[in-house]
Amino acid sequence: MKAFKAAIILLGRPGSGKDTQAELLAKKFGLTHIVSSKLIKAALKKRKGVRFEKERRLQKSGFLVAPKFVSILIRAKINSIAGRGKGIIMSASPRTLIELKDELPLLKKLYGENTYFFHVEISPKEVYIRNLKRHRKDFPELDTRKVIKKRLEVFNHETLPVIKYLKSKKIIFHINGEQPIAKIHRDILKILPKA
Repeated sequence: MKAFKAAIILLGRPGSGKDTQAELLAKKFGLTHIVSSKLIKAALKKRKGVRFEKERRLQKSGFLVAPKFVSILIRAKINSIAGRGKGIIMSASPRTLIELKDELPLLKKLYGENTYFFHVEISPKEVYIRNLKRHRKDFPELDTRKVIKKRLEVFNHETLPVIKYLKSKKIIFHINGEQPIAKIHRDILKILPKA
């Protein structure tokens, strides 16, 4: 399948397989994968001061980094990639309504109708099973029972309203994330245009 200029956004609970699906779709469609957590980590590594130290602590403990700070990073990255005529795929961003309101107009302006939101759904029980089993090199501190509990609370409070808002606008597709990886991938592909 040839590359097409699109923005695909995957939302879901921690461990729902967003990054896995993002990598598969990025390869298939020639998209650039924006991983918000890695973007934030790299940005915080470069910056000094009390404010950024606070943001680093928030990220490590399962809380969300300041939405406005995230939006600035994401918007800059989107503009850079779109400026080169490429499509993007994002996993786990926007995580808050503030981020959504900052990013959605830009996505619509740059990608128009080729902007797709997906909610990869898994149960809270499945979140614990998957996150306690995996061994991430980038953020191992996030996969403890205490932090998983906090991340689920944050998801319910911050990201679920994003999904509900997108659902009210009829611009998000719901995908069963408790299926095999290949089946989830096929379900997403059924919704995307044939290129």
